[in-house]
Amino acid sequence: MSKRAKIIVIFVALAGLIFAIKPYYGGEVTIHLNEPANFNYTPSDYSNLVFYSLLYENFFYLKANGDIVSNIFDNYTYDKDQRVLVLELKEDLSFSNGSPIDTGSVVLSLKLFLNLKVETSFKLRRIIKRTQTEKNKVIIHLMYDSTDIVSLLTAPELVILSGSDGIFSGMFQPVEWERNRYIRLAPNKYYPGGRTYLDGVKVIFYDFYYPDMFLSKPGLNDSEFLEFNAGIYQNIYLGFPQGKVSTNKRLAVYSLLRDFAESVDMTPLNVLTSDEESPVTLNIKSLSYQRVRAILRRSRIQLYIVASLKEIEEKLEVFLEKRGIPLETIYMNDNVLRDFMNNAPIQYLLMVKVFNKRIPLEEKIKRIVKEMSFNRLDEDYLKMLNELEEVKFLNNDELLYDHVSRLIEKIVNDGFLLPLFQKKYSFYTGKWIKGIELDYYGRPLFQGMRLDPMSRPRPKAGENAAETAAAK
Repeated sequence: MSKRAKIIVIFVALAGLIFAIKPYYGGEVTIHLNEPANFNYTPSDYSNLVFYSLLYENFFYLKANGDIVSNIFDNYTYDKDQRVLVLELKEDLSFSNGSPIDTGSVVLSLKLFLNLKVETSFKLRRIIKRTQTEKNKVIIHLMYDSTDIVSLLTAPELVILSGSDGIFSGMFQPVEWERNRYIRLAPNKYYPGGRTYLDGVKVIFYDFYYPDMFLSKPGLNDSEFLEFNAGIYQNIYLGFPQGKVSTNKRLAVYSLLRDFAESVDMTPLNVLTSDEESPVTLNIKSLSYQRVRAILRRSRIQLYIVASLKEIEEKLEVFLEKRGIPLETIYMNDNVLRDFMNNAPIQYLLMVKVFNKRIPLEEKIKRIVKEMSFNRLDEDYLKMLNELEEVKFLNNDELLYDHVSRLIEKIVNDGFLLPLFQKKYSFYTGKWIKGIELDYYGRPLFQGMRLDPMSRPRPKAGENAAETAAAK
């Protein structure tokens, strides 16, 4: 073979290798989720957790294998002796409008997070003594040594915020919203993680034959889709924030909602977390329809419902009308609910809590108590929580479960809240979606996601007609 021929062969081989591994840029993917109330970060259910991860960037990501990564910080160091964590920002970071993400943005975002009523913020408030900034560094001084401080900063709720509406730090930003149909997202050209492979994402809220991605119950048998089961489940509870509710009314509303859950084929929940891990199965008395109607027909009860459950509104209205029970339902966004409760009494509240099976049982119970007790977190509960923290380190499962059991029984007996029903979720993607993974918290990470146009199926017959009908 001549020298020239050898060069041609080598060039062709290299070219083939290069083009074989070159990722495809472009295309829009569709993902079926529940419609959010607005663009303010409120990850109250699994659908919202996925949606807002497209718009807001986390401080850190905790991958399923335990690796911690960040698109915001170039470096981080923890000095155990000095009890100081130093976060060093990458250079030239920007929000979606081009304004800088700087140390002030990090401090503001951390402050807003610490004011949230979530378990990780409770923990961090006890640990963090003060923060200071120095050039491109955020220095966090701790009350005491905490070697898991960076792991705590991977909380999904801890995101970079600008303090202003309509400014985003995540991979995408909204460009179009047609209520009850879809939100179209375009790439954020300033995204700290770099250019996305996709030209856009269309988040749809109506039935569609072939979305690229969607959430559904585990175990769907569809050869066109891959299932990512991160062990996510979502519990719905009936809470009594004020505590001034008679036992009869409490059980009547509970029984009514249990009947509703069964009528729409939801899985009843008889524990506070999940059947597989709970040391206690609750035997809550359920009243007959006749008894429920007798108690509630003149009660003028207002049931407040978090906005993330808006999907049940139509079915619940039909159910109540058929039962002839005048229960008023009021849907409220999570962001304003707590402020509203400070000025107006709420006796009945339908709440959502998302859990991951990886999280230890005792941590879930602590989340329930701290995040869902509102103004009912008294000294007795605080004492039991502190004891639970001590028992956890004794490495005695029997003692731990005994303590958890007593705490669960107290929650129910005090009329704190009652478990209603549960939804389990997997994340499904078409086989033409490449490069996707789920993090430790069960969220899909979109940064490496891309389309394989060669394997993407053509729309099924009637698909466009379905979309047109939905639009009407």
